[in-house]
Amino acid sequence: MKVLGFRGDPKAPRYAVVSEVGGAYTLENATSDNKLSVPASITEDADAERLDWMYRELLAVFDAHPGIDKVMIKQNEFTRQDTKAKRRSAYNDAAVVLACAHRGIPVEIKIYGSMSTTSKDTKRHAESRVGKTDKYWDTKMADAVNAAWWGLRHP
Repeated sequence: MKVLGFRGDPKAPRYAVVSEVGGAYTLENATSDNKLSVPASITEDADAERLDWMYRELLAVFDAHPGIDKVMIKQNEFTRQDTKAKRRSAYNDAAVVLACAHRGIPVEIKIYGSMSTTSKDTKRHAESRVGKTDKYWDTKMADAVNAAWWGLRHP
């Protein structure tokens, strides 16, 4: 089974493609692309252009990693203090949901509490469960890895 974990970010969303064979987990994109950097040509307020770009990027990820069975999104932890950055991350999540709908790929949305981790422990958990990427390793990438791992453990 193969799961794509996604963590929205207003400037550079992260994704992890994790597969499981016989109880062994593999981070398939550990040494390749895992960061979707928004092109500089998309201005700060061009939300529609940004969503279109994100949608197309996700379709390209699906094409580059055939056989994805499910997508798991690690959603922001919303509080009373909503920010523009959190709204843009939510827009990215929506683009992922739309791309999944068009490809017929099931998608689930999780928060830390439903993935048995915390923002403090997400990197440690991702590294021990699956491994880490060679570059751009940070909390958001760890969130994508943990989301994919969770999707594999709970099909």
